[in-house]
Amino acid sequence: MRIRSHLLLLAAVVLLPGLLAATVAVVKVRDSARDTALRELRETVRATALLVDGEVQRSLGALGALGQSQHLQTGDFAALYAQAAAVDRKPDVWTLVLDDTGQQRMNTSQPHGAPLPPPAAQERVARALQTQRLVVSDLIAGPATGKLLTTLYLAAKPSPAGRFVVAQAFSVDHWAKAGIQPDGRASWIVAIIDRNGRFIWRSHRRDQYLGGQARPELVAAAAMAPDGLIRHATLEGIESYDAFTHTALTGWTVAVAAPVPTIEAAATQAVVWLAAGAAMAFGLALLGATGLARVLLGAINTASDAARALGRGQTPLAPRTAVAEVNALNSALADAARLLAQEQRGRKAVEQEREQLLDNERLAREAAQQANLAKDKFLALLGHELRNPMAAIAGASDVLARSRADAAVQDRFLAVIQRQNRHMGRIVDDLLDVSRMLSGKLELQARPLDLAACVRSCIEALQVSGRGSGQRWRIEAQTVWVQADPVRLEQIVNNLAVNAMHFSPPGADVAVVVRAEPAFAVVQVSDSGPGVPAALLPHIFEPFVQGPPPAGQPAAGLGIGLALVKQLVELHGGEVSVRPGDGGVGATFSVRLPRITPPSLPAPAAAPTSHALDGCRVLLVDDNADARAAIAQLLQAMGCRVREAADGAAALGMAAREVPDIIVMDLGLPDKSGLQVAAEMLALPALRRVPLVALSGYGQRSDKEAVLAAGFVAHLVKPVAVDLLAETIRSLWQG
Repeated sequence: MRIRSHLLLLAAVVLLPGLLAATVAVVKVRDSARDTALRELRETVRATALLVDGEVQRSLGALGALGQSQHLQTGDFAALYAQAAAVDRKPDVWTLVLDDTGQQRMNTSQPHGAPLPPPAAQERVARALQTQRLVVSDLIAGPATGKLLTTLYLAAKPSPAGRFVVAQAFSVDHWAKAGIQPDGRASWIVAIIDRNGRFIWRSHRRDQYLGGQARPELVAAAAMAPDGLIRHATLEGIESYDAFTHTALTGWTVAVAAPVPTIEAAATQAVVWLAAGAAMAFGLALLGATGLARVLLGAINTASDAARALGRGQTPLAPRTAVAEVNALNSALADAARLLAQEQRGRKAVEQEREQLLDNERLAREAAQQANLAKDKFLALLGHELRNPMAAIAGASDVLARSRADAAVQDRFLAVIQRQNRHMGRIVDDLLDVSRMLSGKLELQARPLDLAACVRSCIEALQVSGRGSGQRWRIEAQTVWVQADPVRLEQIVNNLAVNAMHFSPPGADVAVVVRAEPAFAVVQVSDSGPGVPAALLPHIFEPFVQGPPPAGQPAAGLGIGLALVKQLVELHGGEVSVRPGDGGVGATFSVRLPRITPPSLPAPAAAPTSHALDGCRVLLVDDNADARAAIAQLLQAMGCRVREAADGAAALGMAAREVPDIIVMDLGLPDKSGLQVAAEMLALPALRRVPLVALSGYGQRSDKEAVLAAGFVAHLVKPVAVDLLAETIRSLWQG
């Protein structure tokens, strides 16, 4: 059977059930039309509520701006009056400013400076200040104007002039100009009702009903649901459908009442139109079936021609027809032809992409191998750097233990132990500093410093220690002040100087220059070494990167000194750079730090007198017998009376029997932690005023905060410097 026959049969089949369906539809359409009219009524009340909220939101924006006004912050109410009057919508909307007692300080409905009424809104003002949110009044009589109105209250930004609330009053007459009466619905009654059931606005007979009570059944229904629909008689006695809802910003009820005949008339009219439309549709169905058959047949013929062209390997034409689906089919056939042509090109592109991925994988594997080699090199250097001082300490310890040498020999090997111990400490400190910088936990204790004095002191310390005695030092230092951490600044200068010493041959010149620029203080360290290879320049400040050692010298250091310099300089707000020397000989490292004005320096403090700790009673708590004995011996040499305890229980017993002046305690004790021991000591009345000093191998900021929170007054990191320990005890004992 051809398409035309199918369409005619379809039209006949549709017409017969359609007659029955139309009959049923005519019966039901009345109810449907009524529901449609009621939905329109509900949409109208929602739109009216949004319009009311829009008016409130407009005022809320103006109040927010006035609450942030600089004039209110300075108490300039004359300027604030002019600013507020510019946003008023006179004569029905005006602005007020009230203080925290409810007293009006400004009212744009009155001339500026005119007497204002006594407080009448204390409760609403207090609620706005307390909640910091919009407060909306119900219908009230204005104390200044005597008009029926509603008011919005909003807390202003706190100011030196006091705490204020900005408010905007709406006369009931304002709503006549707000356009809330729906167009073409003159018989519909629109009302705005406050939370007490009183009319703020009513579109019909408003002179009679404004300020009065709405119908009780409407008020009761609005109190029980956010929105709804009731059927009742209005105040005029007209039977109406009354839809209601609440505005989001004010909580007022918006109601729109439509007379019942209006709703029913719309339903009847819908039935008439439906019946007429059904009859017309039945007539057109037969005509449409015939015309549609002609259109479909023509479109299908064009699709058949396109399919045959594709089968012959040609790009088919895609002529436009009256049927969108056939047009889509024609376009798809044309696209298929283009895709076949592109398939070969796509296959070649995939092959190229695969080759690129293989190249990327090879490069990534090579990078991983380089990183692995760098790790192995770093571990080897770390082992070398740690074993050298450990070997020197072990050898010197054996000499002191087995030799009966004179005092000069003993002093020599004791100095070896002390020097190598400091060297190991510097290695550990550098590693910890790199870790802190990578995790963003390194902090500065900055203060004004003379950069030239700091540089001279650092170079002199290197020369006195013997490390810098192999080079000729040329120092040109101009006094210039910076804001810096003295410890970290010493690390910067020391690392640059040691780097210059390491890469300079014995007896070579090392130049250190400090000079002032208009905005910066500059430190330059120049060596006479082999220079920096060009390939190394972009990476020289990266962690664990080292240049080749000078000829005949082994590799030294961990490759973290210059990385530390870069991070520390940037923490100070400066920059560091390197410039190869002329002819590829030597290199110059430059540090530029922000310059400051020289401060007014206080008079130098008097040096502490000798024997400042004579008679100080110290309780030393540490489970490491060797470390405890060494610290005890040092404190006794300073004049302290020292008692020793190896665990928390012994420390508690000793402190209870004889109250010490100072308690120095390790945190890692065998029976309980030092934090627990401190809590038990501070619980004893006799020990509450005894200062507790913590010794710990952990030096992170969080560790220090935990120690101080537990009741300790000081936190010292192992190995602690003797001078720092002595000064800490002296300040606590004599303070």
